[in-house]
Amino acid sequence: MALGPIMKFTTDKGLPIELAPFAREDLPVFVEGFAHGTVTQYLSAHRAQTIETEQAWYDEIIKDKTRLAWGIWVVNSGQRQLIGNTALVDITKKHIHYATSAVVIADKAFWGQGIVSACHRARTWYAFENLGLHRIKSAVIRGNIASLRALEKCGYEYVYTERNEVFTNGKLRHMDCLECLNPADWAWRQWWGDDRPPRKSLEARKRAQAAVDWARQNVTLE
Repeated sequence: MALGPIMKFTTDKGLPIELAPFAREDLPVFVEGFAHGTVTQYLSAHRAQTIETEQAWYDEIIKDKTRLAWGIWVVNSGQRQLIGNTALVDITKKHIHYATSAVVIADKAFWGQGIVSACHRARTWYAFENLGLHRIKSAVIRGNIASLRALEKCGYEYVYTERNEVFTNGKLRHMDCLECLNPADWAWRQWWGDDRPPRKSLEARKRAQAAVDWARQNVTLE
């Protein structure tokens, strides 16, 4: 299933959130959000989108068996408002099980409210404990400090840089690539084997475990 199961939780600032499927008729939210340069400046799809391009994207994701996508819904007084989306893409279960993660808040009114960090924690928990993944990869365009910090807070650590990877706002930009390793003992042993993990990886493991523990206590899976 390309649209992920419903996950409900409340952010650290008390905002009720649902990660839940979204439909074709919900796509104008993204068209409107992506019309703003401040929203797309750190996205690889940096140009304003049309309803046709968003519909083509939606038709693609619902058929893609290697992807799980969720709408990010804010719940207020029983009313649900779609403000963005998050996903696990390129889910691979050969040898080392892994996926790549992504998130975007298309409505700027909800920036800076801890929603992205909470979504990272919920999605990371689901990937590790429900899909049995060993590793989640992510990437941010160089200069996107807020997204970088949100990933690091949830246990992602910097791995390498892909230079001149995307062209946005009139110039080539670097992509900083990060990964989050499943902190469970079985996955940790399988990943590292006889190697001694560096200190930064041990510190990242603690943050990843804290993210998983938070989700265990706060996320309701339906």
